[in-house]
Amino acid sequence: MKVEEIGKVDRGGMLRELLGFPERCGEALSLPVRVGRRRVRKVVLAGMGGSAIAGDLLRDWLDPPFPLEVSRGYHLPAWVGRDTLVLAVSYSGNTEETLSCFSEALERKAEVVGISSGGRLEERCGEGRLPHVKVPGGMAPRVALPFLLFASLNVLLAKGLVRVEGEEVEEALEALKGLRRRLAPGVPRNPAEEAAERLKGTLPFIYAPKELAGAALRLKTQLNENSKVPAKVELLPELCHNEIVGLRSCPESVSFVLLHSGGEDRRMGARMGFVRDLLRGRRVVELAGEGRGRLARLLTLVYLGDFLSFYLAVKRGVDPTPVPEIEELKRRLADL
Repeated sequence: MKVEEIGKVDRGGMLRELLGFPERCGEALSLPVRVGRRRVRKVVLAGMGGSAIAGDLLRDWLDPPFPLEVSRGYHLPAWVGRDTLVLAVSYSGNTEETLSCFSEALERKAEVVGISSGGRLEERCGEGRLPHVKVPGGMAPRVALPFLLFASLNVLLAKGLVRVEGEEVEEALEALKGLRRRLAPGVPRNPAEEAAERLKGTLPFIYAPKELAGAALRLKTQLNENSKVPAKVELLPELCHNEIVGLRSCPESVSFVLLHSGGEDRRMGARMGFVRDLLRGRRVVELAGEGRGRLARLLTLVYLGDFLSFYLAVKRGVDPTPVPEIEELKRRLADL
Protein backbone atom coordinates (compact mmCIF):
# COMPACT_ATOMS: atom_id res chain seq x y z
CA MET A 1 0.00 0.00 0.00
CA LYS A 2 1.46 3.34 -1.07
CA VAL A 3 1.81 6.35 1.23
CA GLU A 4 -0.11 8.49 -1.27
CA GLU A 5 -3.06 6.10 -1.15
CA ILE A 6 -2.99 6.11 2.66
CA GLY A 7 -2.88 9.90 2.82
CA LYS A 8 -6.23 10.20 1.05
CA VAL A 9 -7.91 8.32 3.91
CA ASP A 10 -5.69 8.92 6.95
CA ARG A 11 -6.60 12.57 7.36
CA GLY A 12 -6.06 12.44 11.13
CA GLY A 13 -2.43 11.32 10.80
CA MET A 14 -2.67 7.93 12.53
CA LEU A 15 0.21 6.53 10.44
CA ARG A 16 2.55 9.12 11.89
CA GLU A 17 1.46 8.15 15.39
CA LEU A 18 2.01 4.45 14.71
CA LEU A 19 5.47 4.99 13.32
CA GLY A 20 6.42 6.82 16.52
CA PHE A 21 5.35 3.99 18.85
CA PRO A 22 8.87 2.65 19.63
CA GLU A 23 10.22 6.10 20.46
CA ARG A 24 7.21 6.81 22.69
CA CYS A 25 7.99 3.67 24.66
CA GLY A 26 11.54 4.87 25.19
CA GLU A 27 10.42 8.35 26.19
CA ALA A 28 7.81 7.00 28.59
CA LEU A 29 10.40 5.00 30.51
CA SER A 30 11.99 8.25 31.72
CA LEU A 31 8.79 9.80 33.12
CA PRO A 32 9.53 10.94 36.69
CA VAL A 33 7.36 9.67 39.54
CA ARG A 34 7.08 10.21 43.25
CA VAL A 35 5.37 7.89 45.69
CA GLY A 36 4.78 7.55 49.39
CA ARG A 37 6.63 5.16 51.71
CA ARG A 38 3.62 3.18 52.86
CA ARG A 39 3.90 -0.57 52.33
CA VAL A 40 1.13 -2.02 50.19
CA ARG A 41 0.25 -5.61 49.33
CA LYS A 42 -2.26 -5.16 46.51
CA VAL A 43 -2.60 -2.95 43.43
CA VAL A 44 -5.64 -1.79 41.48
CA LEU A 45 -5.39 0.15 38.24
CA ALA A 46 -8.63 2.05 37.75
CA GLY A 47 -9.23 3.12 34.17
CA MET A 48 -11.29 2.75 31.05
CA GLY A 49 -10.47 2.07 27.41
CA GLY A 50 -6.81 2.42 26.52
CA SER A 51 -5.95 3.40 30.09
CA ALA A 52 -7.29 0.12 31.40
CA ILE A 53 -5.52 -1.89 28.71
CA ALA A 54 -2.24 -0.47 30.01
CA GLY A 55 -3.05 -2.28 33.25
CA ASP A 56 -3.91 -5.51 31.43
CA LEU A 57 -0.60 -5.47 29.58
CA LEU A 58 1.33 -4.66 32.74
CA ARG A 59 -0.25 -7.62 34.54
CA ASP A 60 0.31 -10.00 31.63
CA TRP A 61 3.94 -8.93 31.33
CA LEU A 62 4.96 -8.91 34.99
CA ASP A 63 2.72 -11.71 36.32
CA PRO A 64 3.40 -10.19 39.76
CA PRO A 65 3.39 -12.15 43.05
CA PHE A 66 0.63 -9.92 44.44
CA PRO A 67 -2.92 -9.10 43.31
CA LEU A 68 -2.92 -6.63 40.41
CA GLU A 69 -6.46 -6.02 39.27
CA VAL A 70 -7.79 -3.73 36.55
CA SER A 71 -10.99 -2.00 37.60
CA ARG A 72 -13.25 -0.88 34.75
CA GLY A 73 -16.22 1.05 36.04
CA TYR A 74 -17.39 3.47 38.69
CA HIS A 75 -16.43 1.40 41.74
CA LEU A 76 -13.36 -0.31 43.18
CA PRO A 77 -13.30 -3.91 44.41
CA ALA A 78 -14.68 -4.29 47.94
CA TRP A 79 -11.30 -5.42 49.29
CA VAL A 80 -9.51 -2.13 48.53
CA GLY A 81 -8.19 -0.51 51.70
CA ARG A 82 -5.09 0.88 53.41
CA ASP A 83 -2.92 -1.96 52.12
CA THR A 84 -3.83 -1.17 48.48
CA LEU A 85 -2.16 1.05 45.92
CA VAL A 86 -4.71 2.54 43.51
CA LEU A 87 -3.41 3.85 40.20
CA ALA A 88 -6.08 6.19 38.84
CA VAL A 89 -5.29 6.30 35.13
CA SER A 90 -7.13 8.56 32.70
CA TYR A 91 -5.38 10.00 29.67
CA SER A 92 -7.63 13.07 29.55
CA GLY A 93 -7.88 13.26 33.32
CA ASN A 94 -11.65 13.66 33.02
CA THR A 95 -12.93 10.09 32.72
CA GLU A 96 -15.88 10.01 35.07
CA GLU A 97 -15.55 6.35 36.03
CA THR A 98 -11.90 6.84 36.99
CA LEU A 99 -12.67 9.96 39.00
CA SER A 100 -15.34 8.00 40.86
CA CYS A 101 -12.79 5.30 41.72
CA PHE A 102 -10.34 8.03 42.77
CA SER A 103 -12.87 9.32 45.29
CA GLU A 104 -13.59 5.83 46.61
CA ALA A 105 -9.86 5.16 47.02
CA LEU A 106 -9.52 8.27 49.19
CA GLU A 107 -12.55 7.31 51.27
CA ARG A 108 -11.03 3.88 51.94
CA LYS A 109 -7.62 5.34 52.87
CA ALA A 110 -5.83 3.59 50.01
CA GLU A 111 -2.58 4.98 48.66
CA VAL A 112 -3.43 6.83 45.45
CA VAL A 113 -1.34 7.90 42.46
CA GLY A 114 -2.90 9.72 39.50
CA ILE A 115 -1.69 9.36 35.92
CA SER A 116 -3.05 11.71 33.25
CA SER A 117 -2.17 14.44 30.78
CA GLY A 118 -4.00 16.96 32.94
CA GLY A 119 -7.70 17.47 33.54
CA ARG A 120 -9.66 17.10 36.75
CA LEU A 121 -7.54 14.17 37.91
CA GLU A 122 -4.41 16.32 38.00
CA GLU A 123 -6.33 19.06 39.77
CA ARG A 124 -7.65 16.71 42.44
CA CYS A 125 -4.20 15.23 43.02
CA GLY A 126 -2.89 18.76 43.49
CA GLU A 127 -5.70 19.66 45.91
CA GLY A 128 -4.94 16.58 48.00
CA ARG A 129 -1.15 16.83 47.65
CA LEU A 130 -1.17 13.37 46.11
CA PRO A 131 1.39 12.01 43.64
CA HIS A 132 0.54 12.63 40.00
CA VAL A 133 2.42 11.50 36.88
CA LYS A 134 1.82 13.87 33.99
CA VAL A 135 2.05 12.34 30.52
CA PRO A 136 2.23 14.32 27.26
CA GLY A 137 -1.11 15.56 25.96
CA GLY A 138 -2.58 16.15 22.52
CA MET A 139 -2.95 12.52 21.44
CA ALA A 140 -5.84 10.15 20.97
CA PRO A 141 -5.97 8.09 24.20
CA ARG A 142 -5.25 4.86 22.32
CA VAL A 143 -2.08 6.39 20.90
CA ALA A 144 -0.88 7.25 24.42
CA LEU A 145 -0.65 3.58 25.46
CA PRO A 146 3.18 3.61 25.87
CA PHE A 147 3.01 6.52 28.31
CA LEU A 148 0.18 5.01 30.35
CA LEU A 149 1.86 1.59 30.44
CA PHE A 150 5.33 2.72 31.44
CA ALA A 151 4.13 5.46 33.80
CA SER A 152 2.24 2.75 35.69
CA LEU A 153 5.34 0.55 35.63
CA ASN A 154 7.48 3.38 37.00
CA VAL A 155 5.14 3.75 39.97
CA LEU A 156 5.42 0.03 40.78
CA LEU A 157 9.20 0.25 40.45
CA ALA A 158 9.36 3.30 42.72
CA LYS A 159 7.29 1.45 45.32
CA GLY A 160 9.68 -1.49 45.16
CA LEU A 161 6.87 -3.84 44.19
CA VAL A 162 8.54 -5.20 41.05
CA ARG A 163 11.95 -5.44 39.46
CA VAL A 164 12.61 -5.20 35.73
CA GLU A 165 15.84 -6.05 33.94
CA GLY A 166 17.09 -3.27 31.70
CA GLU A 167 18.15 -5.81 29.08
CA GLU A 168 14.55 -7.01 28.71
CA VAL A 169 13.32 -3.48 28.09
CA GLU A 170 16.11 -2.69 25.62
CA GLU A 171 15.41 -5.88 23.70
CA ALA A 172 11.73 -4.94 23.46
CA LEU A 173 12.53 -1.48 22.08
CA GLU A 174 14.88 -2.92 19.47
CA ALA A 175 12.31 -5.56 18.51
CA LEU A 176 9.70 -2.84 17.97
CA LYS A 177 12.05 -0.87 15.72
CA GLY A 178 12.89 -3.96 13.70
CA LEU A 179 9.21 -4.83 13.29
CA ARG A 180 8.42 -1.26 12.22
CA ARG A 181 10.68 -1.67 9.21
CA ARG A 182 8.49 -4.59 8.05
CA LEU A 183 5.15 -2.93 8.82
CA ALA A 184 5.71 0.46 7.17
CA PRO A 185 3.79 1.30 3.98
CA GLY A 186 5.30 0.11 0.72
CA VAL A 187 7.19 -2.83 2.24
CA PRO A 188 6.68 -6.05 0.23
CA ARG A 189 4.96 -8.93 2.05
CA ASN A 190 3.87 -6.62 4.85
CA PRO A 191 2.35 -8.98 7.47
CA ALA A 192 -0.06 -6.39 8.88
CA GLU A 193 -1.36 -5.37 5.47
CA GLU A 194 -1.75 -9.00 4.37
CA ALA A 195 -3.68 -9.78 7.57
CA ALA A 196 -5.92 -6.75 7.04
CA GLU A 197 -6.75 -7.94 3.53
CA ARG A 198 -7.88 -11.31 4.91
CA LEU A 199 -10.08 -9.66 7.54
CA LYS A 200 -11.69 -7.14 5.19
CA GLY A 201 -15.45 -7.52 5.05
CA THR A 202 -15.62 -9.92 8.00
CA LEU A 203 -16.50 -9.97 11.70
CA PRO A 204 -13.25 -10.88 13.51
CA PHE A 205 -13.28 -13.37 16.38
CA ILE A 206 -10.00 -13.04 18.31
CA TYR A 207 -8.76 -16.14 20.13
CA ALA A 208 -5.77 -16.03 22.47
CA PRO A 209 -4.28 -17.84 25.46
CA LYS A 210 -5.18 -16.26 28.79
CA GLU A 211 -1.69 -14.81 29.23
CA LEU A 212 -2.34 -12.66 26.14
CA ALA A 213 -5.65 -11.26 27.38
CA GLY A 214 -4.36 -7.69 27.26
CA ALA A 215 -3.00 -8.00 23.73
CA ALA A 216 -6.25 -9.62 22.56
CA LEU A 217 -8.37 -6.87 24.07
CA ARG A 218 -6.06 -4.23 22.60
CA LEU A 219 -6.53 -5.73 19.13
CA LYS A 220 -10.30 -5.81 19.60
CA THR A 221 -10.49 -2.18 20.66
CA GLN A 222 -8.14 -1.07 17.87
CA LEU A 223 -10.35 -2.83 15.34
CA ASN A 224 -13.31 -1.04 16.93
CA GLU A 225 -11.78 2.44 17.06
CA ASN A 226 -9.39 2.46 14.11
CA SER A 227 -11.12 0.12 11.65
CA LYS A 228 -14.67 0.93 12.79
CA VAL A 229 -15.70 -2.74 12.86
CA PRO A 230 -17.15 -4.88 15.66
CA ALA A 231 -14.97 -7.69 17.00
CA LYS A 232 -14.99 -10.07 19.92
CA VAL A 233 -12.43 -11.82 22.14
CA GLU A 234 -12.41 -15.29 23.67
CA LEU A 235 -9.58 -16.81 25.71
CA LEU A 236 -8.08 -20.27 25.92
CA PRO A 237 -8.43 -22.61 27.67
CA GLU A 238 -11.95 -21.39 28.54
CA LEU A 239 -13.21 -21.33 24.95
CA CYS A 240 -12.28 -25.01 24.64
CA HIS A 241 -15.03 -25.75 27.17
CA ASN A 242 -17.83 -24.05 25.23
CA GLU A 243 -17.22 -21.97 22.09
CA ILE A 244 -15.55 -24.72 20.07
CA VAL A 245 -18.88 -26.53 19.91
CA GLY A 246 -20.37 -23.78 17.74
CA LEU A 247 -17.44 -23.01 15.46
CA ARG A 248 -18.64 -25.09 12.54
CA SER A 249 -21.93 -23.16 12.62
CA CYS A 250 -20.33 -19.71 12.30
CA PRO A 251 -21.39 -17.85 9.15
CA GLU A 252 -18.86 -17.28 6.40
CA SER A 253 -18.75 -13.59 7.31
CA VAL A 254 -16.84 -14.48 10.50
CA SER A 255 -13.03 -14.50 10.42
CA PHE A 256 -10.68 -15.74 13.11
CA VAL A 257 -7.52 -14.22 14.53
CA LEU A 258 -5.30 -16.55 16.56
CA LEU A 259 -2.75 -14.87 18.80
CA HIS A 260 0.43 -16.62 19.92
CA SER A 261 2.86 -15.56 22.63
CA GLY A 262 5.72 -17.66 21.32
CA GLY A 263 5.96 -19.32 24.72
CA GLU A 264 2.85 -21.49 25.05
CA ASP A 265 3.29 -24.72 26.99
CA ARG A 266 2.52 -28.14 25.53
CA ARG A 267 -1.10 -28.25 26.68
CA MET A 268 -1.93 -24.78 25.40
CA GLY A 269 -0.20 -25.54 22.12
CA ALA A 270 -2.33 -28.67 21.74
CA ARG A 271 -5.51 -26.69 22.37
CA MET A 272 -4.51 -24.04 19.84
CA GLY A 273 -3.79 -26.81 17.35
CA PHE A 274 -7.23 -28.33 17.88
CA VAL A 275 -8.93 -24.97 17.35
CA ARG A 276 -6.87 -24.48 14.18
CA ASP A 277 -8.06 -27.87 12.90
CA LEU A 278 -11.69 -26.92 13.52
CA LEU A 279 -11.16 -23.75 11.48
CA ARG A 280 -9.66 -25.48 8.46
CA GLY A 281 -11.08 -23.91 5.31
CA ARG A 282 -12.16 -20.74 7.14
CA ARG A 283 -10.62 -17.28 6.93
CA VAL A 284 -7.90 -17.38 9.61
CA VAL A 285 -5.08 -14.97 10.52
CA GLU A 286 -2.35 -16.02 12.94
CA LEU A 287 -0.25 -13.40 14.72
CA ALA A 288 2.73 -14.01 16.99
CA GLY A 289 4.94 -11.85 19.15
CA GLU A 290 8.66 -11.63 18.42
CA GLY A 291 11.76 -11.62 20.60
CA ARG A 292 13.20 -13.54 23.52
CA GLY A 293 11.69 -11.72 26.50
CA ARG A 294 8.06 -11.60 27.50
CA LEU A 295 7.91 -7.81 27.08
CA ALA A 296 9.28 -7.94 23.53
CA ARG A 297 6.80 -10.64 22.53
CA LEU A 298 3.91 -8.77 24.11
CA LEU A 299 4.68 -5.32 22.67
CA THR A 300 5.48 -6.58 19.17
CA LEU A 301 2.17 -8.43 19.13
CA VAL A 302 0.38 -5.24 20.17
CA TYR A 303 2.27 -3.25 17.53
CA LEU A 304 1.42 -5.75 14.81
CA GLY A 305 -2.24 -5.58 15.78
CA ASP A 306 -2.21 -1.78 15.80
CA PHE A 307 -0.88 -1.70 12.24
CA LEU A 308 -3.35 -4.38 11.16
CA SER A 309 -6.26 -2.25 12.39
CA PHE A 310 -4.81 0.78 10.62
CA TYR A 311 -4.46 -0.96 7.25
CA LEU A 312 -7.95 -2.41 7.58
CA ALA A 313 -9.31 1.10 8.14
CA VAL A 314 -7.58 2.38 5.00
CA LYS A 315 -8.81 -0.59 2.97
CA ARG A 316 -12.33 0.19 4.16
CA GLY A 317 -11.90 3.86 3.25
CA VAL A 318 -12.39 5.19 6.77
CA ASP A 319 -10.17 7.65 8.65
CA PRO A 320 -8.77 5.73 11.67
CA THR A 321 -8.58 8.70 14.03
CA PRO A 322 -12.13 10.05 14.65
CA VAL A 323 -14.41 8.21 17.09
CA PRO A 324 -17.66 10.19 16.70
CA GLU A 325 -19.85 7.75 18.64
CA ILE A 326 -17.65 8.06 21.74
CA GLU A 327 -17.64 11.84 21.47
CA GLU A 328 -21.44 11.90 21.10
CA LEU A 329 -21.83 9.74 24.21
CA LYS A 330 -19.62 12.10 26.18
CA ARG A 331 -21.76 15.06 25.08
CA ARG A 332 -24.94 13.30 26.18
CA LEU A 333 -23.50 12.32 29.56
CA ALA A 334 -22.32 15.88 30.12
CA ASP A 335 -25.96 16.99 30.06
CA LEU A 336 -27.02 14.61 32.86
